Amino acid sequence: MTDKNNNPNMAGGSSDPSSQETGAQRRELPETEQKAEKAGAAAKKKRARAETHGRKTGTTRANEESVWDRLRRDSAAKRGADKKAEKPQPSPEELKKKAERAKHAKLAAVIFVAFFALLISALAIGGYIVTFGATNFPNVYIAGIDVGGMTKEQTRAVLEQNNWDRKVDSVLTVKLPAKVSFKVDYTGSGAKLTADRAVEAAYGYGRDHNWFTNLFRYLLNCLVPVDIDQDVKTLNSEYIRSRINGGLEQLAAATVDKGYKIDRDKKLLTMVKGAGKIRLDETGLYNAVTAALLAGQEETSYSTLAEELTEPDFQKLYSELAVEPADAYFTETFDVVDEVIGCRFNVDTAKKVWEAAGLAEEVKIPLEITYPEVTAEKLRASLYADKLGSQTTYYTWSTANRINNINLAADKINGLIMMPGDVFSFNESIGQRTEEAGFKSAGAYNDGQVVEAIGGGICQVSSTLYCATMFANLKTVSRTNHYFRVDYLDYGLDATVSWTKPDYKFSNNRDYPIKLVAYCDNDEKSLTIEIWGTDVDGSYVTLRHTSEPVYDETYTDTVIGYTVYGYRTVYDADGNYLYELSEPGGVYYLHAESIDWPEEKLSEDEYIGALEQLTRAG
Repeated sequence: MTDKNNNPNMAGGSSDPSSQETGAQRRELPETEQKAEKAGAAAKKKRARAETHGRKTGTTRANEESVWDRLRRDSAAKRGADKKAEKPQPSPEELKKKAERAKHAKLAAVIFVAFFALLISALAIGGYIVTFGATNFPNVYIAGIDVGGMTKEQTRAVLEQNNWDRKVDSVLTVKLPAKVSFKVDYTGSGAKLTADRAVEAAYGYGRDHNWFTNLFRYLLNCLVPVDIDQDVKTLNSEYIRSRINGGLEQLAAATVDKGYKIDRDKKLLTMVKGAGKIRLDETGLYNAVTAALLAGQEETSYSTLAEELTEPDFQKLYSELAVEPADAYFTETFDVVDEVIGCRFNVDTAKKVWEAAGLAEEVKIPLEITYPEVTAEKLRASLYADKLGSQTTYYTWSTANRINNINLAADKINGLIMMPGDVFSFNESIGQRTEEAGFKSAGAYNDGQVVEAIGGGICQVSSTLYCATMFANLKTVSRTNHYFRVDYLDYGLDATVSWTKPDYKFSNNRDYPIKLVAYCDNDEKSLTIEIWGTDVDGSYVTLRHTSEPVYDETYTDTVIGYTVYGYRTVYDADGNYLYELSEPGGVYYLHAESIDWPEEKLSEDEYIGALEQLTRAG
């Protein structure tokens, strides 16, 4: 049986177009169509059952056919679309050509892979050669010096020819406030290459662990030159910061806060602006230094602060400094209290001067200085500045022992200081005259007799001192004259002493201290005693004495001595008489051989003397 298109009906009576497809065609159907075909067969069987069932139930066939028709139409439409998309089957010739093309393509791929492998190998070999070659890459320069294609030794020789070491031997001077500066070495900082670094940098340029990039750099260098002095320099930040830290330490030391200083001669108060508070911006300083290094500068300055300075409290400073002038004066013990120099300044002026001054510069503030009339120097100079009185006596015919005693006593009072109101005692100052104290036996007066005594001769020292004190117009407290007139001073000018009495005493009745100066000239056989102090008025003293004869009680016409009274007359600096003082008087007896006795006295003495001789003879 055939259908209307004369196609065999393989289903044996079925008119379903799908049954007319060949097995090969069914095999070529996609999985979706196969599922659809199976679904159609299942639907056909279901329809047959439905027809049977419909006859029994009276169900209309039209509805069943409608479901099948829709399914069949959808499947057919899908197959039709797929068939349209399918290409026609190639012919054997086409298949043969296709196989030849595939063979050629495979051969081309093999050739390409082989070529690529050879290229990679060639590049690797080239990269190895340029990486481990003994010379620099081509077109390599060092600061304009061509060292391309040279060995390290050749590079070094070229640098030496161009005086490389001298060219890079330079420093950058960095100036900070307060006239502080420090230097940064160009080669140490890395801003300039040393000869060794330049040689290594030239050879190392373009060489790293990647052979291919090294080859690429080598080829690029053949076209484009490179100057490693600009490209490979790396600054040594550790070195640069160490130099900066050193400079900052210098700045801190130079601007340490020492307070203010007053120059009274120049009438200036000076201080350093920002002393102890100057903190520079270290990051900014580092950037300035590195920029100057890279620019090749010889000098640069930096003064930017990390924080702004605050103005001093000038009002407080004024309160501390401002003072009225005051004279120097003596204490009760005649220590000198220094004078006070008056000082003040204008606060507003000080602020303006401070603002106008530069960082770490001296701020010079004008002062108003007022000097007192009496200075400590003047007071000290006035002490013991004037010789108020002096006396010199001679010991021309004295024995060695007597000279020894005079020298010893003079040494004991030399340099003695007396404050106003002090009383001098000769015996207390000299002490007891003993051999242990260094005194020796010499002639002395004792109750009208000349005897040998320890310390004999020291009365010349007390007498010379008494005379000097009168010239100095010092007050006599206690004084006793000798029994006989001494040969080294006139009447009324001596003062005898003995342990423990009589003693010689005087007081400092002046307003200032006095100092005793006593010295001997053993060549000239002289003793000098001076009294130094402060002459406040220029007054001076002259000495005079009066005398009255002393008569023997029995021979009333015979003079046996003289009663003497001393006087000091005081004059002002212009010689005008001021007043006169009397000194303690006393009797000076004549030596026996100097008395003019009457004849009856002499006959009596001869009789008494003869009687004494007979008595002694027994």
